[in-house]
Amino acid sequence: MADDKLFQYYERQDVLPTFGNFKSPAELDAYAAQRRELFSGKLMLPPRLFRDAEVLEFGPDSGENAMVFARWGAGMTLAEPNQQAHSKIQSYFARFCLSDRLRELTLADVEGFRSDRRFDVVDAEGFIYTIQPSEKWLRVFRQLLNADGHAVVSYYERYGGFFELALKAIHAAGKALTGRPPLEAATLLFESKWESIPHTRSFGSWVMDVLENPFVRHRYFIDATELCQAADRFGFDSHAAWPSYNDTLDLYWHKKVLPSDEKLRRTLRHLRRSRLSFLGGCKLYLVGQAEEVDSISSAIERLIFDMDALIDDPFGDGLTRVISGLESLRKTVAATAILADDEAEIETFSATLDSFFRVFSAIRARDTAGLTALTRTDAAFINCWGLPAHFLVLRKRPEPVRAES
Repeated sequence: MADDKLFQYYERQDVLPTFGNFKSPAELDAYAAQRRELFSGKLMLPPRLFRDAEVLEFGPDSGENAMVFARWGAGMTLAEPNQQAHSKIQSYFARFCLSDRLRELTLADVEGFRSDRRFDVVDAEGFIYTIQPSEKWLRVFRQLLNADGHAVVSYYERYGGFFELALKAIHAAGKALTGRPPLEAATLLFESKWESIPHTRSFGSWVMDVLENPFVRHRYFIDATELCQAADRFGFDSHAAWPSYNDTLDLYWHKKVLPSDEKLRRTLRHLRRSRLSFLGGCKLYLVGQAEEVDSISSAIERLIFDMDALIDDPFGDGLTRVISGLESLRKTVAATAILADDEAEIETFSATLDSFFRVFSAIRARDTAGLTALTRTDAAFINCWGLPAHFLVLRKRPEPVRAES
């Protein structure tokens, strides 16, 4: 049965994907410290900004993030379309003595939410990319935000999500080669990779949330340049992002005020040069001529498209194109002007491309033993995750002041 919306997929799985099952203040303290680092250090939204702010969170799931905002002093309005989550949210807020901060808990999604109130912050993390086109939710956010209010979103970025698609394609091939059900096939292929990183959720939850999730696909992933352009059309400025969408090497006099279209132009130029960084999950900034940057972007886009097709047809015609595309990209990286922290970063990325080249070559040969040996022991494969999840903070521009007639 197909699901039209992501929350329907989770309802059918009978799971809350981000439920941390916090039982003590110490557990919540530790989580709040992580959120503080994200919001203060990376998104330029210090906790003090949330004091007495009215915050609307879409899709809070079991409510961990909402509790952190409430601890920072925010009044919380929560729109959660999955009924299964509501009791968890209410129990959480009561357990940690935050019920007075819960203004409203409503059974609604982004498109179904209605309110005459306006908010200082609208937060929507982890699902917003599934609402297509982005103009749908940008319009809703603009209507709900106060002037100078902030919208916080996280989403699957198109280039950063490349290796996520690659893992799904390998998973599809593994199921076909072994005849095993999803969790067993994933355990055989990815358990070593999963255990190499710190995590707070189960392996099975990751399999459901990524490898089997029908919404983790190219057609839903958002190109950061396209999102910034759409946001600008709806009257938003980019406040901050992680990874950074602003060119931090850009310098000019502090009193100079750039018009919105010039700020957008500089952001787009920076984002195009950052696509290889997003894909690799490390600093691989393209510093060559614009034509060279566009050529590499086009090659990556074709490779992403072919990789996505393998999820449905793991032994189809696209397999040969993916193998040759990985090899071509490895050679291109070796011959391209790239700004990295050091040469080792480029070498590590090249080793990653070579690793995936060998993985998909094993799939083409239908070499199950060779495939599982690579995915369970190859360091370059195990250590690579890309940078699929991007955070973006948008600030609503005030309406222009109209001169009195």
